[in-house]
Amino acid sequence: MYYPKQIPYLLNQKFQKKMEYTEYHFPELEKYCMCIWQMKSKQKLLKPVYNFILPDACIDIVIDFTHQTISFAAFSKDTELLELNESIDFLGVRMKPGTFYAIFKIEAEKIMDRQIPLSEIEKKDKVLEIFRKPKEERISFFREYLISKIKLLTENNFIHIIDELYDSPQEKKVYEISKRFGYQERQLNRIFKKYYGISPKVMLNILRLHLCLHMLLEEKKDLCEIALFCGFYDQSHFMKEIKRYTKVSPFQILEQLN
Repeated sequence: MYYPKQIPYLLNQKFQKKMEYTEYHFPELEKYCMCIWQMKSKQKLLKPVYNFILPDACIDIVIDFTHQTISFAAFSKDTELLELNESIDFLGVRMKPGTFYAIFKIEAEKIMDRQIPLSEIEKKDKVLEIFRKPKEERISFFREYLISKIKLLTENNFIHIIDELYDSPQEKKVYEISKRFGYQERQLNRIFKKYYGISPKVMLNILRLHLCLHMLLEEKKDLCEIALFCGFYDQSHFMKEIKRYTKVSPFQILEQLN
């Protein structure tokens, strides 16, 4: 099952010292959402703290309790630098690719690489009540809000097909995906941008990135084995791709985590 690795915060000692980041998993949400996450500063930040966000094809709902705002955020194909200042108190949900369109009926391409206020999509939404809830009730309220949205959905293969592509992205080609769905490549490109906000080629690159990180961190595979399985020309190409996204080499990732 596709579960993207947002590892830069694990490698950033300053981030760990100044910030708290936690992911919560609920079985009733797992078909449509990766997790509910929470990020808070341990104290007011006197200097900015930085974190890199890897592209993962997910669209997040981000609730900022400090500034009393709710917005949607997503990055298409490049790693983004997030600057954190002063008092940070975020709660969010990382929706699976395809879930945003299924719930809000807005083409995902309109959200990518932008931060869109909730008010531009739904003027009045129950989730706004979260600002009046005590801190200890926030996650429970947010969970119930998401469940109420999910209950309105019908089965959507465009959400669940990502798991299939993730299982072997090194073997998948755009023309093969087109053939499987019965679309021309140009049609498939439009469909992917509608549901996921990115092209099929970019999606496959993202899935391959996170498969590499999973094999590296969870399965403890040898670097040569990962490079070969994930379809890289050689280990050097694999090393460059990982560093391009994470800003550190696979060797540095293993060293810092160990």
